[in-house]
Amino acid sequence: MARFVDRERELDRLRALYETDDAALAVVYGRRRMGKTTLVLESIKNRDDAVYYQATRGSTEQQIRSFVSDAAAVHPGITRIREEWEALFGYLAEEDAVVVVDEFPYLVEQTEALPSILQRVWDHTASETETTFVLTGSAIGMMYEYALDGSGPLYGRVAKDPNGRLDVGPLPFDAALSFFPGYDPGEQVMTYGIFGGTPEYLRAVRDDEPLDQNVTRTLLRRDGSLHEEPENVLHREVDEVDRYFAVLKSMAEGNRTPNEIAQGAGITSGSVGYYLSRLRDLRVIEQHYPATVDPDRSRKGRYRTSDPLFRFWFRFVYGRTARYEVYGDDAYADLVEPELPDFVSGTFEQLCQQALLYEYGDQYRFVEEPINWWDGSGREIDIVAPTAGDTLVVGEAKFRRQRVGYDVLSQLENEAPLVDWTPESGGEPEYQYALFGRSGFKQSVTEAAEERDDIRLFTVDDVVRTLSN
Repeated sequence: MARFVDRERELDRLRALYETDDAALAVVYGRRRMGKTTLVLESIKNRDDAVYYQATRGSTEQQIRSFVSDAAAVHPGITRIREEWEALFGYLAEEDAVVVVDEFPYLVEQTEALPSILQRVWDHTASETETTFVLTGSAIGMMYEYALDGSGPLYGRVAKDPNGRLDVGPLPFDAALSFFPGYDPGEQVMTYGIFGGTPEYLRAVRDDEPLDQNVTRTLLRRDGSLHEEPENVLHREVDEVDRYFAVLKSMAEGNRTPNEIAQGAGITSGSVGYYLSRLRDLRVIEQHYPATVDPDRSRKGRYRTSDPLFRFWFRFVYGRTARYEVYGDDAYADLVEPELPDFVSGTFEQLCQQALLYEYGDQYRFVEEPINWWDGSGREIDIVAPTAGDTLVVGEAKFRRQRVGYDVLSQLENEAPLVDWTPESGGEPEYQYALFGRSGFKQSVTEAAEERDDIRLFTVDDVVRTLSN
């Protein structure tokens, strides 16, 4: 079984459902490779009433036979039950069993009426028992359609408390560190910036090898375990794969607004919204807005690829395999490493935003999560964090090889007043400046921080230490 990392909150939520005296229906969903199977298996470990069935594609008859075989190991009486889904589910409900159906959409592909069948079982049999049904699925759209959307057959049957809906996403940075504890903080940020928080991707990392060997072995080589991963995920989930590839490639080239993305992808601006929406549903990209604006009223929204491995693949791997083979052993050093600090800078920025909450948490109460800010003229600030008082905390995060110079601080001081924010008191904002640097700071910056109480400096070691604790 795969190593169980983090997920304690989700684990507690499932186990709470198993222990309730009432019937419960839970839906565990999220993109492929996020560890849903590991989570549900861990939740039923050491239980003698739990049926686990991992659905596969096949005929209905094959699926039912496999289900009965798995269930009979725990509830042998099921072999005497008519081999139809309604009868089988009803029997296990009357046994007060915990029933986990992993990849439920595979069953629905063969038996479209299965959600309605399970609805009938729930309404007429299960609701008066102590059974728990857990349905998992990587096809997020299907899970919404059948169980989470208001018009779905199972809507209203899923446990109404938060325990019934588990959206399994990437592991946070502190949990991901357990996969590569042997790296130094800078390498840990770079590794997370490439492989992200997807457990299956992280398991491919060996911290007894240098990062360049990990990237070459898993991603750059034609036979690498992750070399075709984004392509495989998209082929399973969407039609018109070429269009989605074009959109993600356009984003990898730096395009962030819908019009920019459409132009870079060679598709019309009127149609790009459909592809962006679908990729959002798949948790591959996300839309974000500048700090202090109302997303419901703002037109400043931009898109970014939320999965680091997808972002890396479309920037460095897609369409370049033959080129890496020509470069041979020098491929990483010549084609990837020079661009890597810039590529990882977005991840470092987000980690610094998280660290700022802890670093300033004893001093201020923040009314919004720290995020970045931009305006229409190309000016940007990496970190903006409004507080409940008169202070706006602003910061810059630099993951480059050079030390942070005074020019970065000066620009931050000039741009901070451009942020449209007024303290609740109605007065003028006060500013606190936070600088984050991978390679340290020039003497002019350290001297300014020593002389002033409105400047704080943080290294990459500080960020990793803060988030680890």
